[in-house]
Amino acid sequence: MDARIAPLLDILKLNTRLFLNCLDGVDDETAQRRPGDRVNNMTFIALHLVDARCYLARYVGLEHESPYKHLEDVASIDEMEEFPALAELRAAWSDVSERLAARLPALSDAVLGRESAQQFPVDDGTVLGGIAFLLEHESFHIGQLALLRKHFGLGAMSYPG
Repeated sequence: MDARIAPLLDILKLNTRLFLNCLDGVDDETAQRRPGDRVNNMTFIALHLVDARCYLARYVGLEHESPYKHLEDVASIDEMEEFPALAELRAAWSDVSERLAARLPALSDAVLGRESAQQFPVDDGTVLGGIAFLLEHESFHIGQLALLRKHFGLGAMSYPG
């Protein structure tokens, strides 16, 4: 494994657990509540995270479409007609996460150093920089899930496995 991918693999694995920990003990009714008109609910954020992780899978060469591809034209929570169950989102997250955890260590120096076809707001314009940004993007939204847990009176997100 390329040494540069090791810390990113650690973040991928940590984010995998934190996503699930954020949703631990959350029921679908709570997850679909919005704390305000301008705030997304937990289900919408979780759906976005699953979609983003499926994008990351494709970005690193896996053939893995989001099971929610039919919602790709939805630009905001206000356009949602119905939400998937948290159990479905957890399963989709776990599935893509397993595949990514196996794929990242197999990425070669040549692939990691290749110029990214997608531009991200980071200085490193390579595939490696793209992976780093996409994982940071996940971390941002996982933080939102953690905050919403607290808002709804649930315990803090936990770090243990």
